[in-house]
Amino acid sequence: MIEPMLKAEEAEDAYLDLDAEQLAENLNPEGMADVIAHVGGQISTLAVNIADTSGIVGDVASAMAKQSDAFADVYSSAEEIAVANVQLSDVLSQATSIADGVQQGLKSTTASVEEIFTAASSDITAMAQSADTVTNEFSGVKEKISEVYNYSESIQKIASETQMLAINAGIIATRAGDAGKGFSIIASSVRELAVQTSEVSKNITARLNALEATVSELVKHGETSRKLAAEAMVRSEKIDAEFGRFREFGDQVDTLTASIGEIVGPVNRNSELCGRIIDTMGTLNGEVKVNTAALSDTSNKFDTLVSFTEEMILLIEQSGVETEDSQIIRHCVDAAERTAALFEQAIAEGTMSISALFDENYHPILNSNPQQVRTQFTDFTDRVMPDIQEPFLELDTRIAFCAAIDRNGYLPTHNNIYSKPQSNDPIWNAANCRNRRIFNDRTGLAAGRNTKPFLMQTYRRDMGGGVFSLMKDLSAPIFVQGRHWGALRVGCKIAN
Repeated sequence: MIEPMLKAEEAEDAYLDLDAEQLAENLNPEGMADVIAHVGGQISTLAVNIADTSGIVGDVASAMAKQSDAFADVYSSAEEIAVANVQLSDVLSQATSIADGVQQGLKSTTASVEEIFTAASSDITAMAQSADTVTNEFSGVKEKISEVYNYSESIQKIASETQMLAINAGIIATRAGDAGKGFSIIASSVRELAVQTSEVSKNITARLNALEATVSELVKHGETSRKLAAEAMVRSEKIDAEFGRFREFGDQVDTLTASIGEIVGPVNRNSELCGRIIDTMGTLNGEVKVNTAALSDTSNKFDTLVSFTEEMILLIEQSGVETEDSQIIRHCVDAAERTAALFEQAIAEGTMSISALFDENYHPILNSNPQQVRTQFTDFTDRVMPDIQEPFLELDTRIAFCAAIDRNGYLPTHNNIYSKPQSNDPIWNAANCRNRRIFNDRTGLAAGRNTKPFLMQTYRRDMGGGVFSLMKDLSAPIFVQGRHWGALRVGCKIAN
């Protein structure tokens, strides 16, 4: 940005360094043309520097506008983060409070349930031990009943034997006659006693059998109770193990509560920092907006200066004074007129219609990057324009291109060197595949829509990939049957 301005100052100083004698010579009519030519050259140089500076200012303004938008987005995001932090802090506070309540409730419930289950486990253990004791006692009772049963059978046997003795004694007493009567009475009493003893023994045996059956059932039930008690003890052990895990869960809740408590502090600090960042970014955002507006205003002023220098160049060229660009200007105007004649001849011969020539329906060419388009007159210009455009490149070493564009900046047919088939590299395409593209930037639209005899502009030509080439842009309007079709556009390199 600084270098072009220095060149302009140097050029101005060179003009001011003219001595009085030279100025006096330049005041005569013949010298006046030299002065105008010199001024025209200086204005041209000034225009180049202004265009370069305007382009740089425009780029900076565009970049700052993007930065302003980015700041606005970041500022909005930071505000959302701050709100989220406040909400998160509230949630964490609530979570901490709930976790504390859960922790206390869990501890209390765990202690109560553990106490209950500990007592229940003790009761189950005692019950199992008692069931074992009862089962053992019933087993002992069953053995004693068996012993009594054996005694009862012995008594029954003795009673049977006694009864047999009594019967035998009665038989012997009968045989003894009167002498055996007393013995007969005793034998009869013994027989009755044996009968009674047998009856009692039978009753005892019957009752013992019933008691043995009952005890057997009780023993079975006792065994079942013992097994159930044993299973209950196993379950009690499992319950105790589960309570161990429950206690571990309680410990984890303690850890979680502590962790939540540790998070609250950093979150609050983060909210505080976000608040500071938002304040700072708000200030920066305001400053960026102010600077962006100032740059935009500066860019507009530069555009006004560019337009002024373009008007001055036009006036100087129209004055008839010969400048370094006069020859190129004359050839450009002549080539524009010859192009208009070719177009009108094609319409007259019927090879091109007026509606097709002014077609503004631009059909995109698929998979082109940068985007290329076609219209109804694209093939026509491909046939007729190279004969005008290609020879123009040989007129002056400064000429970089020559191509016709319509009023919207559409360039259907470019010079051969800029009409390469597109590749997969968009940056290479931007520099080498410039045909069938619409150049609707300020310079392109101004060239296509200018109706003055010619327009000389200075601009930075975008070659793709952030590369720009400083150029002079000369254009002359093309009129077809009185209608403004576009212009013949010529680009000239600017010597360093």
